[in-house]
Amino acid sequence: MNKEISMVLRGIITTFISFIFLSLPVYSQTASIGPTVEELIAKRNLATKTFTNSAVILSRRGDVIVDEKGFEKSHFYNAIYIADESAVKDYSKLISQFNSYYQEKQIDFARVITPEGKVIEMQADAISLVSSNSGDYFDEGKQYEFALPQLRAGSIIEYQATTQQIKPYIENEWFSSINFHFVKFLPSINWLRIDPVLETKNTLTVPKATEISIVNYNIEIEPKLTKTAKSKIYTWNTTHQPGIELEMEMPSLDDILPAIHLSTIKDWSTINQWFNTLYLPTQKSDKSITELAQTLFREGMNEHEKIKAVFDYMQKNVRYIGAHVNRGGYKPHLASEVLSQAYGDCKDQTVLIIALLKQADIAAYPALINSYPGAKFNDELPMLNFDHMITYIETKTAKYWLDTSGQTGTFPGINLNLEDKKALVVNEQSGEILTLPGTTSADNIATINIDFSVDKAVINARVALDLTGHVETNLRSFMQFSPNALAAAEQIVSPLLFSRRISDFENSDPIDITTPFTLSANFNDIAEITESIDNFRYSYDYSAILSVFTSLSNLAPVAARKFDFVILQPITVVINSFYPHPWSGSTLGYSQPAKNIQNEFFELTHQVQEKTDGMHISSTFILPKQVIKVADYTNFYQQVSELPTHSQSLFVFLKPSPSAPNPEDNNATISSKIQHAKHLLEQAQFAKALKVIEEVVAEDNNNGEAQYLLGLSLGFAGKNEQSEQAFERAEQLGYQD
Repeated sequence: MNKEISMVLRGIITTFISFIFLSLPVYSQTASIGPTVEELIAKRNLATKTFTNSAVILSRRGDVIVDEKGFEKSHFYNAIYIADESAVKDYSKLISQFNSYYQEKQIDFARVITPEGKVIEMQADAISLVSSNSGDYFDEGKQYEFALPQLRAGSIIEYQATTQQIKPYIENEWFSSINFHFVKFLPSINWLRIDPVLETKNTLTVPKATEISIVNYNIEIEPKLTKTAKSKIYTWNTTHQPGIELEMEMPSLDDILPAIHLSTIKDWSTINQWFNTLYLPTQKSDKSITELAQTLFREGMNEHEKIKAVFDYMQKNVRYIGAHVNRGGYKPHLASEVLSQAYGDCKDQTVLIIALLKQADIAAYPALINSYPGAKFNDELPMLNFDHMITYIETKTAKYWLDTSGQTGTFPGINLNLEDKKALVVNEQSGEILTLPGTTSADNIATINIDFSVDKAVINARVALDLTGHVETNLRSFMQFSPNALAAAEQIVSPLLFSRRISDFENSDPIDITTPFTLSANFNDIAEITESIDNFRYSYDYSAILSVFTSLSNLAPVAARKFDFVILQPITVVINSFYPHPWSGSTLGYSQPAKNIQNEFFELTHQVQEKTDGMHISSTFILPKQVIKVADYTNFYQQVSELPTHSQSLFVFLKPSPSAPNPEDNNATISSKIQHAKHLLEQAQFAKALKVIEEVVAEDNNNGEAQYLLGLSLGFAGKNEQSEQAFERAEQLGYQD
């Protein structure tokens, strides 16, 4: 969705990704900015004593020189110690992505230092240059792929690359970032590894008159400043940066890894003015846009309806495809071109939305935003740190943020990763920094109706899902892109009904985002009501909610947790269940609803109604957006782990039985009362059984069988401690079942 601008970011900003990879349009020997071979071997020996990781970044260095026009020339160096075979596998292939519109790159050298200290250079023809474009996006992205020779455990990878900027992003301005870790993407498992770093050294040389603003993130460090007659040289040195073991639901890497952002831009109005030069020409008046607007905006429509009409049109008719070769990644096409081609990337779609809304006299603006989780936005440090564009709309009565780049997002299409983020709204003044709204549990609701039915002594069930907010978008997307619709439906619905196979299902069209997405499934022949049984039990385990709608069903053990646990998507799950009478004239013999659970992390509550047609239960699970600190993870883990033990309900219906003993017979003997209590227990009338057997024990406290039945009845009532006492008393009296 955001590739068009992210490719530019990888070129100008020295992000952790750009430090990973090696870019090689030319292979040439250039002086190293790194340690000598002898020094690297000494560092390897130190690393083996300091770290136990399977790889260690021995040295990571950057040398950046910025000229008076803001053009950058940089050398980046990495030396990586490969300690075992897992690291050999993970580091066996290196790739380098860069934007050839703005940059030229070369490899200065790439080699392997064997465990014995032998240096093996990579051959110049061991590099493959391919396009880095993927899916439906085409631009100047290039990618070099290569493997280093004779890599084995104990080796050191050493390489250096040089980048020369050839075109400006913003005239006479410069911005970048320094990152101290080497983040290795592992595409085979869609995962990252971040190994410890023994040392880093970064230098920045700028003209003496150039003023640089510097902001640190997740690190306290001040550069050493050296001045010459013509330049200022900033130097940052660090040692022993720890590695990061990734965890599920951890904070964003940008909230953990140390980084420094730097910029010469004094005010956000500079970026606003720069983008206006690219954006305003796209709004050239065109007959095709006017005619389309006339068909979209019917007489009597209010502003909200007009905005939604444009959104729906874009989602149905304009595909997300980026074609931006030789355009640099930031310049959108004319709105009329986007309309005629019926495709465009995020910025193309934005300019068409704005042009259409202009026909309805609705003011709309492009908004620059960084979609990466945790991406930093500092109001006091203007820089071009954006990878996505959406539309901001402000009417007399409401404000809207629209994003039509997602194929499954319903109006207004804002992805979860964009919530609560700051964006630069580009206008014809100086620009405005605004924060996108976030959603709550009340905005993301899954309503599940589970209706059991009886058909000729056979129990069937139907499960129907109605969805809103992000939960709808997620399940809609899951159904749309799953190759097997039945398997996808079962993965969603089956856990909600004892993990049974569904008999058949139906769902609304996941591609049509103008209509709510719904999914329902039938489960036939769940159980048979035979002549021999005299009671029927309905049960349900609400912990299924965790596996279907949250990531809480497989939490890491407490001892293994290192980072805060982040719940980004708040959700409400409502389960409405109906349990009909299994026989005409049957009665409810036992009712044990699941317990209400309310703690500081989530809640699960139940409302139970007995009606003439059966039992009606409405259960509500609420999980807010939150960050659970490591110190609170033990309590959180315990609350989640205990939920299944408190989330089971049981309802027992009794078959009409005219021969049942009379519980009101006050003249009954102790023996008959014991028999009556046994009968009630067999009928699952646990509360009545407890009442009868308590009367027996009150008359004869030394009756062992009565004490045993008391223990059973108390156990069914959930009074476990008293139940154990009764069983012990029965054993003391010599009773054996």
